[in-house]
Amino acid sequence: MRPNQPDGPRHALAAGRWVKWIGGASNHDLAALEDLAALAALAGADCLDVAADGAVVAAVRRGMDWAQQHGRPSRPWLMVSLSDGEDPHFRKAWFDPSRCPADCPRPCAKVCPPLAIPAQGPVLAERCYGCGRCLPVCPLGLIEERSMAL
Repeated sequence: MRPNQPDGPRHALAAGRWVKWIGGASNHDLAALEDLAALAALAGADCLDVAADGAVVAAVRRGMDWAQQHGRPSRPWLMVSLSDGEDPHFRKAWFDPSRCPADCPRPCAKVCPPLAIPAQGPVLAERCYGCGRCLPVCPLGLIEERSMAL
């Protein structure tokens, strides 16, 4: 893409209509990110913001490539997010599943958008993107948030 191409990110930024899609600094679900990046690019996002992880970047690039092959006229910018310390965007839910009572209805699983908390077992870290919805609903307060150091 040439700088200031009328349908490119630089032109959108200059025109005040720039759109950034945020994949999530804690999101490492590669298949979902590839698909979401393709959809965001086709929908016209000018920038895709993702975790600083080589596998994540590769998956998002595959999604961007697919979007270009299916009608996206220009390539979005790719932004990689880094943490400068304690940042809620760089966290994952964590709990010891052996401490959950056998009869727990797992309200945490019901409020988890990416389905990172299964009916049995621990948090699926690759799916958790750190939204925090599970934290207040655990009846025993067993869920913790753990910061991700890069």
